[in-house]
Formats: sequence, structure tokens, C-alpha cells
Amino acid sequence: MTDVKAEVRALLNRLPEDCTYADVQRGIAVLMWPKQGDGSLAPPQRIDPEEVKRRLREWMKSEKEK
Repeated sequence: MTDVKAEVRALLNRLPEDCTYADVQRGIAVLMWPKQGDGSLAPPQRIDPEEVKRRLREWMKSEKEK
């Protein structure tokens, strides 16, 4: 298991002193991105448009129930 705090600390040490919150967020997003066996970033997984529509309908239905 990786030490998340250590990874974030290392990220903060690599960023310039005048970095923004957006820079930090972007860096954390890259740390969270799925990796391949060699440690490089995995390509994004495409979702079928019909599945996107189904998920959106499901989400919209759940929002109406709130």
C-alpha cells in the first residue's frame, strides 16, 4: 500500500512556491489517475454513449427524489 501523505508531500515539494490551489488539485488528480504496469498513466476508459445516458437518467431521477 502506498503512503498517500508521503506522495502528496513529495508533490508539494515539487511545486513552485507560488503555486495555486488549482495546481495542487491537478497534481493530486495525476497521482490518483490509474497507472499501467510500468507506472505510466493508463489511457482513459471510454464509456458507451448509451451508458452515459443511462447513468444520467438514473442520477436525474435520484435528484428528483431528494
